[in-house]
Amino acid sequence: MSLSNDDRKALVEYRIEKARKSFEEAQKVAAISLWDLAANRLYYALYHATSALLLSEGLTSHTHKGLLAQISLNFVKDGRLTLEEGKLIRQMFNMRHEGDYEDFEEASEEDIMEAAPKVKQLVEKLIGINKLSK
Repeated sequence: MSLSNDDRKALVEYRIEKARKSFEEAQKVAAISLWDLAANRLYYALYHATSALLLSEGLTSHTHKGLLAQISLNFVKDGRLTLEEGKLIRQMFNMRHEGDYEDFEEASEEDIMEAAPKVKQLVEKLIGINKLSK
């Protein structure tokens, strides 16, 4: 299905809003020490911001791992994102996956407190390089 430019822009803006909302949710659940849930919401803040960026470039991904690959191939490789920023997205994917699906693997307060400001900064950078964001 092909989107009109207006529809694509509206979907990009929706995903950006979801990214910001997911970050706010991460802060709220971290405040009550729900570290795995905070990791989940931090990852989804990045996920929604990256999916908006891909869409703005006419790219798609149908899986989380595909999204990671697209970011690496199309944004880290050309220098719009640093290698460290690409690694942060993968790190948050892994932290979320472990917390959601693995036994005896839990995010810690230290993990979340270290990651949260980096995630916030990267979400805003992803939004800033998005061609279709306001």
